[in-house]
Amino acid sequence: MQEITVDWIEPLWYGSIFLGSGGGGKSHLLATELQKSLKNRVITLLTLEELPENNFFCGTGLFGSPELSEENLPSGLEAGIIIGELEKYTGVKFKGISIVEGAGVNIFYPLLAALQTGLPIADGDSMGRAFPELQMTTYHLENLAAAPLVLIDGNYHLHSFLDKQDTFLLELNTRQIIGQQGGVGYFAGFSYPGSILRRVLLPGTLSFAREIGECFLQADNYRELFGLLLEVTSNSFYGPVVEIFQGTVKNISTYESAKWKAATLISPKGEELQLLFQYENLLAFKNGNVAASVPDLISAIDLNELKPVNNNEIYEGQRLALLGLPAPLRLRIRKALDVVGPQCFGYRTTYLPLEKLYPRYYRKKEVFS
Repeated sequence: MQEITVDWIEPLWYGSIFLGSGGGGKSHLLATELQKSLKNRVITLLTLEELPENNFFCGTGLFGSPELSEENLPSGLEAGIIIGELEKYTGVKFKGISIVEGAGVNIFYPLLAALQTGLPIADGDSMGRAFPELQMTTYHLENLAAAPLVLIDGNYHLHSFLDKQDTFLLELNTRQIIGQQGGVGYFAGFSYPGSILRRVLLPGTLSFAREIGECFLQADNYRELFGLLLEVTSNSFYGPVVEIFQGTVKNISTYESAKWKAATLISPKGEELQLLFQYENLLAFKNGNVAASVPDLISAIDLNELKPVNNNEIYEGQRLALLGLPAPLRLRIRKALDVVGPQCFGYRTTYLPLEKLYPRYYRKKEVFS
């Protein structure tokens, strides 16, 4: 058992951006609020092995636009309301909080919920990165429903989805409500006992995000930062980080609709790379060939600030390094790729693992040391 203290928040913020792979939303204001709240308090953090088998945990998080949530910051009181409603329906008294999306805002909202309810939080999540939809979870891969689920929208109206309906249908229903009711909402669902969470959740991802963030706080230059990130990731169940590209943003284009975007980067040697993104960074092409693809993470680092950045913070003239991080193996199996592969985002290409794209790099023994 560990305790999350105020010292966790800054490194966790940087780590949450890196694992957001360009998405996950701006979490600075929410992180700042948590810093204030944790000055004289702590949150109990349980490893998956420490979760009591028969104690039920409740998954919480944000639906919709993280940017809109910054205009009206959540207090955590929403969590008490929706968790209480879920307890009424299930007849279960929840003994802890679990994280559904281990990146961006959805790392921090469950912490706020844990702080407000006094419940411990599990060190793991069901995505290992940022993804935009409910079915893109390890719960779905295990045929476990998100519902019963309770949603409170931006206008504080409650919506209950009490039947264990198809996750794709639940995603459509909740997205429709959010679109009509202020663009943001908070949910409580994924109610399962510790015995199930031990099997389903990706372990230690909250602690891993903090370790990633510590690299940014410790490094004085990019070379040092990359070395620290390589050490941390090589000792994780993700895999060693690899540099995809360094260059300056030449232009940013929008295609068909606002969610289809591409940034073109040019290196000092004149090479070009196209980064394709929607909510998250999804594909990178160099010289017409795939350089990285979802579900592997593609994270951007501002080389002047030496900080990770979301894709909505990318601007023309910015110097970036794009780093690839292999996704956990459970996100790479065929069943997973059916819901998180490039084709799920509308791209006509198949997933190519970083290890196949950069075989010489990943064969080097020193990379794994």
